[in-house]
Amino acid sequence: MKLLSGAGLVLDNMETRIMRCGSTTKMPSCSARNVFASRPSPRKGLFVRAESMTSSSVGDKPAWTGDSLLSKVVNWAIDTPPLYNTLKVFAKQMLINSAESRGVPWGRHVAEMEKRKEIEVIKSEVENPALCYPDYYLKPFHAYENGNLEWLAAFEVQPATYVMAIRTFKDKTDWSGEQCFVELRSRITNAIKSYHVRHGLPLPSIIADMGCSTGMSTTWLSEQFPDANITGLDLSPYFLAVAEWERRHRAATSPSSKQRSAPITYVHGLAEQSPFADASLDLVNFNFVIHECPQATISSFIRESQRVLRPGGVLAIVDNNPKSATIQNLPPFLFTTMKSTEPWSDEYYSFDVEAAMRDAGFREVVTVETDHRHRCVMGIRT
Repeated sequence: MKLLSGAGLVLDNMETRIMRCGSTTKMPSCSARNVFASRPSPRKGLFVRAESMTSSSVGDKPAWTGDSLLSKVVNWAIDTPPLYNTLKVFAKQMLINSAESRGVPWGRHVAEMEKRKEIEVIKSEVENPALCYPDYYLKPFHAYENGNLEWLAAFEVQPATYVMAIRTFKDKTDWSGEQCFVELRSRITNAIKSYHVRHGLPLPSIIADMGCSTGMSTTWLSEQFPDANITGLDLSPYFLAVAEWERRHRAATSPSSKQRSAPITYVHGLAEQSPFADASLDLVNFNFVIHECPQATISSFIRESQRVLRPGGVLAIVDNNPKSATIQNLPPFLFTTMKSTEPWSDEYYSFDVEAAMRDAGFREVVTVETDHRHRCVMGIRT
């Protein structure tokens, strides 16, 4: 196993905890998909609105997911290659338009990242070539032909992440993409901190950011918990290469980055078979990960979190809220376009995260709405 930055987390021997395969995994054809196969200071104060605070006027999940007739019609459209290819184009252009409307230079950012050839060297340093990618990961996520296993997907993470925040606070027309991002993340971490305080738990000192992507969530956690030892784990070596490049760039150019007592570490691996030792972590955080996974995998994430957390440690899962009135009432074109880029939507929106956490042995399981689209589900390891 390769660890970048060398922080002192206690890790198991990863050789015994990862899936292996004898040859390079070949990506399936993605012309059609099978749905079931210097930052502004965060605002002060708590943003927790309520636990399980969703209106009784909405259902448990959007009508355009699951086994409903509407869902089947949408899936048929997505599984039809000409329609799917058209949806891909519209989906990407909608993201770019949203980004640039708030001053996020999508195209320029990608062009600049493409010039940084040292990122390819970093990929060879972080990548575990023996890791075998599970089938659920070999899907055309976000309309990229190779899903998360390509450079374009990695280079577009940052502007796409800002777009998610922009759409959440689209009424704040004078906010930049960065301001929207700070607001979205502040509400999430305030919910996590509030949960610790409410249950008399110390703030975490050893954190795993599971499915860390290009490290935007990991970096945010490092700023919110400046004394914590933090590891970001992800399945995409392309994403991790960008994350590690960004970490090195900050260390070289930002004095505050050099003041951390423990540097961020990035690991290429599986969240369901992680390299962390038993009972070694204080906080396991999944940020916008599980909507990209089938139900069996989500369950395995929760069981693995129970293994690696210390007694009293917290599991926090942040993602789209199935009970969100905003998400449930999306116009047909928008929910069809969104669903076309998320192969596991039907499974995610039908999955009871709270019940799975309780079944795995977590206590004090609650759902907190962090904004009108998103939720944070938290529980304490017994």
